[in-house]
Amino acid sequence: MDLHDYIGTMRRRWRFVAVCVLLGLAGAIAVTALMPRTYTATAQLFVATSDEDSGNAYQGGLFTQQRVKSYTRIVTSPAVLDGVITELGLDTTPGRLAQRIEAQAPLDTTLVDIRVSDGSAQRAQAIADQTALQFTKYIAAIEGSASNAPPLVKASVVGGSEPPTTPTSPRPALNLGIGLLLGLAAGFCGAVLRQQWDTTVRSTRDIADLDPLAAVPAPVRGRPDPTERTEALARLRTGLRFGTEGGLPATVLVTSALPEEGRTRTALDLATSVARTGRRVVLVEADLRRPRLAADLALGDGPGLSGVLARGVPLYQALRTWDGIRVLPAGPVPADPGTLLSSQDLPRLLRALGSDADLVVLDSPPLLPFGDAAVLAPATEGTLLVIRAGRTRRGDADRALDALAAVRARVLGTVLTGARPEDRADWRPPRHEEPARPAEPGGPGDREQAVTSA
Repeated sequence: MDLHDYIGTMRRRWRFVAVCVLLGLAGAIAVTALMPRTYTATAQLFVATSDEDSGNAYQGGLFTQQRVKSYTRIVTSPAVLDGVITELGLDTTPGRLAQRIEAQAPLDTTLVDIRVSDGSAQRAQAIADQTALQFTKYIAAIEGSASNAPPLVKASVVGGSEPPTTPTSPRPALNLGIGLLLGLAAGFCGAVLRQQWDTTVRSTRDIADLDPLAAVPAPVRGRPDPTERTEALARLRTGLRFGTEGGLPATVLVTSALPEEGRTRTALDLATSVARTGRRVVLVEADLRRPRLAADLALGDGPGLSGVLARGVPLYQALRTWDGIRVLPAGPVPADPGTLLSSQDLPRLLRALGSDADLVVLDSPPLLPFGDAAVLAPATEGTLLVIRAGRTRRGDADRALDALAAVRARVLGTVLTGARPEDRADWRPPRHEEPARPAEPGGPGDREQAVTSA
C-alpha cells in the first residue's frame, strides 16, 4: 500500500478510527477515575564535612560527593526505617516502607533528595521528614569517632516540611494523551488490517480485471434520477454498444452473485435508458423465485413468464407496457422454476420477443444460491454481472464468473452499483460516445398498462 491507499483507507474507515479514539479516551478516563490518588512528599539533606580549614574545603567536597552515593542506599535501610516506623507508629515493615521511599543524589552536589509516595499527603510528608531526621542521626552515629571528636561528615535537613497539595498520580492530561495515541494507533492499524483482509468490492479499481462497464450510483427514493446517475446509465448503454464485441446484443441477461445487489434495478434502468434512445425494448422478469418487478412497477397481478412457458397463456396477454418499454413480468411463482426455465420454450420465447424488439433484457435470480441464471445465460447473447459496492465480496464475484464460464456464457462485463463519487471517478469511458436522444414525452410517473401483441 502506498500513501494514497493509506489515505483512502482512513477516509473509508474513519468511523472505525473514531470509535477506537473514543474508546481510548473512555479507557483513559476510566483508568484515571479508578486509580488511587498518590501524593509525593520530599525532604532534602545537605551533607558536609566538619573540617573548617579552607585549604581542605575542596578535598572535603570531593570526599562528601563520594559519600552521598552510598548514603542514598542507607536511607532505605532497616537501620533508618525502624526508627521511622517507631516514631510515627506505622503499621508496616521496613521492607514495605522502603518500596515507597526513593533517595537520589543530584550530580556534582552533596545533597540527598528523599521522596515518599503515599495516599495521604500529610502522612507522606511526615514519613519524609522523619526519614530525613532518622538518617541524620544514623549518619552521625556511623561517622563519629571513639575519641568523642566531631563526626567527619554531618547531614542537615534543608528542605521539606510542607505537605504536597496536588497528587502526582494519576495524571489526567497524560492519561488522556496516552489514551488518544493508543486509540489512534489501534484505529489506524485496525483500519489497515481490515482493509487488507476485507475482500469487499468498493470501487472499480477492485474489479479492474473484470471489465467494469459502468459505476452507477444508488437511486434516491421518491426523487428523479440526478445527473450523475443518468450519465452513468448512458455510459453503461454506450459500453454495451461500443465496448463489447459485435455491438449492442439483442438479448442481455442481468444477474448477480447474491441477492440484494441491485440486479433488478439495473435491468430496469438499462431497459429504460436504451428505450429513451428510440429503440424498442422488452424487459423480462426471469426471476421466478422471488419476483418483485411487477410490484415495483405497480403492474398488478396477472399472467406472466411462468404462464407463457407453461403454455397456458398467450404471449400477447402476458406483456404489459410501462414508460415506453414492454414488460413481461414473472407471473405466479411456479412449483419448479428451474425445470420451467430449462425447457426449450424459453429460447423460442426469446426469439419471438427479439423479432419485434431491438433489445431484450432479462432479470434473473442470483447465480450462487440458484442455478436459474446459469440456465438462462447460454440462451442470451450476453450477460451482465451486477456487483454492489460495499456488499459484494471479490470471491463471490469470481465464483459467479466461474459459474458463467462453466456454461460457456458470454460475459459482457460488470456493473458496479451503489457507487460513490470517488468510485465513479475510476471509470474510463470508451472512445466512442453514443449521443443521447431526448426523452419521450411523459415521465416515469406516466405508467400505462395495456395488453399488446408480441
